[in-house]
Amino acid sequence: MNWPSFLGLNTKADRLLLGSGETENLVVATKKYKTSTVDPFEAVTRIKNIVEAIASSGNSSLALKAYAIALQAQADVLPVLNSNPLLISRVYFEEAFNLPSYSSMSADLISYCRKLEPKAMLKAVLDSFSGWAILGIQKFEGCRCSGDPVNLELKIRAHHSHEIKDGKFFVEQLLGIESENKEHLEKHYNGFSRKSVASENNIQIVSISRASIKIKGEYDHVLRNSYEFKVEEERCSEEIDVEAWRHVLENLSVQWSSL
Repeated sequence: MNWPSFLGLNTKADRLLLGSGETENLVVATKKYKTSTVDPFEAVTRIKNIVEAIASSGNSSLALKAYAIALQAQADVLPVLNSNPLLISRVYFEEAFNLPSYSSMSADLISYCRKLEPKAMLKAVLDSFSGWAILGIQKFEGCRCSGDPVNLELKIRAHHSHEIKDGKFFVEQLLGIESENKEHLEKHYNGFSRKSVASENNIQIVSISRASIKIKGEYDHVLRNSYEFKVEEERCSEEIDVEAWRHVLENLSVQWSSL
């Protein structure tokens, strides 16, 4: 599979990306933890400190890289959502981690895409925090992996979720390949992957990235090294070039920091 092209790293791939950022609703049950509310403009400062902490940590986690992009989007949209001083909405934070509530972040990302109309790849990454988002499409003609030549279409999808467990805030990233041709998926990707829990979709998971965040000692709103980031899991199928995906996330981060 030509992953650099598939992930939009050249101009020809631009036409393959779906601007709609199609997602499916995926309900994940999570345990309730204590939250507090923060003034939206203070929240922006806190969130940007978290983004800077992730960047300066040098952590290689793909999940953390995408999470930082999502946080930056939330920080960018909060002033827009609270531009009317008579209609200020406070932002929910997880007290134990000084991180914005995942559910409220996801809602703010939806608002970001609706109001600020980002480019297709950024929109897809942000949409992936609400469900399985389409990153790109690749078409094959005359594939003979199942015998007779067939034409097929593969969609690469991404999904992000979170969990709070054992005093840590976990962020998980899944990349999946979807096709109506189940035989093709089983032939090429079944060695590594597990099927998506979204049973209505023919998705094979081909990459897993899981990272944890916790606060070291007593949190200081100024000291970014109060956070501890750890790679919990980083695995991918041999059939994909996951470094192409890393390059996409790094490009999005660089473009943002230069604005």
